[in-house]
Amino acid sequence: MAKNLNRLIINKIVKMPKEKIIDSKEIISLIIGSLVLGFIFSFKEWGYGSVNIDLGLSNLIRATILSLIVLSIYQLSHKLIAKKFELNSRFTIWSMKRFWFTKSSKVNETKLFGMKIKSIKMGVIIPLLFAFLTNGILKFATVGSSEISQRKGRNVGREYKHISEYEEALIFLVGPLTCLLMALIFKQFPGFDKLVEISYTLAIFSMIPFSGLDGSKIFFGSLPLYICSGTFILISVALMQILSPVLTLILSAIVAILLLTIFLYRTL
Repeated sequence: MAKNLNRLIINKIVKMPKEKIIDSKEIISLIIGSLVLGFIFSFKEWGYGSVNIDLGLSNLIRATILSLIVLSIYQLSHKLIAKKFELNSRFTIWSMKRFWFTKSSKVNETKLFGMKIKSIKMGVIIPLLFAFLTNGILKFATVGSSEISQRKGRNVGREYKHISEYEEALIFLVGPLTCLLMALIFKQFPGFDKLVEISYTLAIFSMIPFSGLDGSKIFFGSLPLYICSGTFILISVALMQILSPVLTLILSAIVAILLLTIFLYRTL
């Protein structure tokens, strides 16, 4: 009986279709996100005093390629940690599906020129809007976030099919921390200023606790983790401009732990 059951499980796993690491929709989302980031990070680089199309396009392409590299590594880190929990991770453009909290406030129940709107792509609208309103000074890098889902058939032998909110928060935290690490590493090499700027800016804005962004999933998954990691990232970005990477990480960790200790002391 036991042998038959084991054979049935093995056959089911063998016959299971292989899951794609990345699909076409995710590739499109990464490209759109990179184009938006490329635009806002090259907004002020279209010439000095007058617009230079050749210079502007060159800077736009360069910023877009660098943004694609950062976003790809950002999402790859999500995929690797999600796999440890037997989950899939997929990058999507930040979208708003509700105007408010009521059932009737769903975006997909509205029409524009007779066409149904599934969602509003805030990850495109908000960054571009801030770029135009601030003349490119504020780079509101909130283009997208990761969505996790159960991997098909990968829960065989597991007692729990779903992860805890804390584990979910850890998965979403990996992306911002990876971007911060990239910024710290490439800060030591000349010629990578744009890559460094994109990396640490994405790390900061990914932590904003807006609905649908990774920051909100960390915030609601574990508030202590959010406070500690958010402080660590902000202090690291500030200190990396004047200190070495090692000293930056040490001082940032100390400040983050102290703030977390104060928070826990006051709440317990």
